[in-house]
Amino acid sequence: MLLLSGQDLEATHVSCNLPTLRVSRTQATAGGKYLFVWLKIGADTKPGTVVCRIAAPKGRTSFELPLEARAPTLRRFQGLSADDVIYLIMPDRFANGDPTNDEPADAPGSHDRTKPRAYHGGDLHGIQNHLGYLKDLGVTTLWLTPVVKNGAAQDYHGYGAVDLYAIDPHLGSLKDYQDLVVAAHKEKMKIFFDAVPNHVGPLHPWVASPPLPDWFHGTKQHHLDSSSPLKETFYGKPDGQARTSDRFESLIDPHAPAWMKRNLTEGWFFGILPDMNTENPVVAEYLLENSWWWAEISGLDGYRVDTFPYVGRKFWAYWHAGLRRFYPNLTTIGEVFHPDPTVTSFFVGGARRYDGVDSGLTTVFDFPMFFTLRDVLLQNAPVGRIADVLRHDAPYPRPDLLVPFFANHDVRRFASAEGSSPAKLKLAFALTLTLRGIPELYYGDEIGMPGGGDPDNRRDFPGGWTEDTNNAFTEAGRTREQQEIFSYVRELLRIRREHEALRGGQLWHLAADESSYVFLRASTEERLVVAFNNADQTRDLNIPLQGTPVEDAESISLLCGGAKGALAAGELRLSVPAESISIFSVN
Repeated sequence: MLLLSGQDLEATHVSCNLPTLRVSRTQATAGGKYLFVWLKIGADTKPGTVVCRIAAPKGRTSFELPLEARAPTLRRFQGLSADDVIYLIMPDRFANGDPTNDEPADAPGSHDRTKPRAYHGGDLHGIQNHLGYLKDLGVTTLWLTPVVKNGAAQDYHGYGAVDLYAIDPHLGSLKDYQDLVVAAHKEKMKIFFDAVPNHVGPLHPWVASPPLPDWFHGTKQHHLDSSSPLKETFYGKPDGQARTSDRFESLIDPHAPAWMKRNLTEGWFFGILPDMNTENPVVAEYLLENSWWWAEISGLDGYRVDTFPYVGRKFWAYWHAGLRRFYPNLTTIGEVFHPDPTVTSFFVGGARRYDGVDSGLTTVFDFPMFFTLRDVLLQNAPVGRIADVLRHDAPYPRPDLLVPFFANHDVRRFASAEGSSPAKLKLAFALTLTLRGIPELYYGDEIGMPGGGDPDNRRDFPGGWTEDTNNAFTEAGRTREQQEIFSYVRELLRIRREHEALRGGQLWHLAADESSYVFLRASTEERLVVAFNNADQTRDLNIPLQGTPVEDAESISLLCGGAKGALAAGELRLSVPAESISIFSVN
């Protein structure tokens, strides 16, 4: 399906100059401003440029359509595995590899590093230039915030699209993106594309003149807001408290009428971002084919899906079924910003829920674990709450594919959060990298970058610009404190890489209480014990091992950390220093 824009496009006839390419259907809309053209492309069609001619009452015109040979699929569309570690990058804030694109001709005044909401000059070349740094750190997968063209001078973040088929010129060109994917694959790294089917930016030309009357949910003048109409008290929660997440309870509630859910699935995000009407089959087809195009044109390995619950579930089933027709291994990770695993698990694919729909989604970011890790480490909440989150793994078809994390681009930097310290930051890394799942790290946390709320949490990576005083991409350019954290994270990633049990082993609770959690990661080849103590003093723990995969253990040896361990009379006896994590190998 092609969507053409122009004037007087009320086509009476459309034909193309290849016998193997047939126009099966056309639809002119918006008084001739848009023309949809559906093409049947024969299997024996050769690569080249097709010329299609349009006959309309007010004249004739033509358009060209390039058809390319499909690139070999080797090392493309790989998806994630238990071996992977995701690293989230905001391209505009990571590194400036090409200063000539800092301020494109159609975006004057958009570049200013002194303004936290302006473009700062980071780009795709900058990321490619630092693949060596990322490989040395030990991450395997790069998730870039949206790279499509945005409209406003403050849209450096990428979530205000004005063209779903173009790279934002601040970041480079389509070839730059293709080159980055190829370069990453050569380094055995993967690339995730940030897809946003929920909405476009308010400056998208569709907003003033939509291709179809119901292209969006509502109009710029008349639309719902995405805020839930329900009060906190509806589900028995205290009213007036600060919300820590979006309200999705009604979406998973089989007893809730449709009106309780419409704001979330049909409202404009924050009342500003135009909400795509994915119930319209033409809109759904457009968004699916757009995802096909990005995958095919670049060879990307998966999609991070923004604001997942805000889109109707029937669309997700359709989108995933269409995606998997050609890319069965592609991983999709949904953003479900909520602390309750009974809510987040509802949106994962692999099972039909009460509405009869299987969303098809591979997995979700583990927001329940995110909230819990921050509460435990920053507010001294009971450590046993970590075990409680894990207790709710059963509703997930594949809990091993969950994506645990402790920071991203939407929250205050961990290093600047109240209650944080370098020791606490190390604990956050250690827990994220040893719990079950495929972990995600946020750029700059590996050097303890500070930052408050948005946009302060999106500072430039030091050394990504030639004028920077220090270059934290190199050991010589890091401060002692930065190097200490970097070395710790790199060592953790090495240990995870070298020990299969940490990547894919089954997780067993061994002990949990107010200040400690001890768990086992067991695979067919090895068994590792991870001991976490959040108290401000050493904890001595005697842990019975009956009924666990290590009940017959003969010896224990320390892999990482400062704890002491011994086996005696069917017990694991540990002495774990204050605010520490240690890893033991059990034989």
